[in-house]
Amino acid sequence: MSIGKRLIDLARSELNSLLDKAAELDDGHDDRWGDLAGLSDDELEAELERRRLAREETEEAARGPRPTSAGARGSGTRRADPPRRTAAGDDAVRRAYAALEVPPGSDFETIRKAYRRLMRKYHPDLHGGTPAAQRAATDLTQRLTEAYKLLEMQTKR
Repeated sequence: MSIGKRLIDLARSELNSLLDKAAELDDGHDDRWGDLAGLSDDELEAELERRRLAREETEEAARGPRPTSAGARGSGTRRADPPRRTAAGDDAVRRAYAALEVPPGSDFETIRKAYRRLMRKYHPDLHGGTPAAQRAATDLTQRLTEAYKLLEMQTKR
């Protein structure tokens, strides 16, 4: 796959994602609330609280057991929670997996191999024929490097 084709595919996928989000906003109705519209205020409060607790339990389970240090055990102090992931962060991680052409949730070794394979394929030194090809290769390798660094931080946590 040529660099130009790859850049066009990346731009097309980003554009399609933006168009999907815009279409959801233009529909005028929001399916996220489903059958909540018919609930009374008390029922709505109870449902929102139930969903909040379920979300917190899921996030706690995803974080796994917390390591404790010897100093923190005896002092009774609690370590600060890591910052919560936001939807923007999840979207960035999803795009990073797509840029490196690996399935979401891949282990670090798979990510590293994909990164190295793509860098060998699209390295700017290999595409120095024209200034436009050089710029495109440089831009693509910078995006690949950013995606790799993001996923490296995510998987090594």
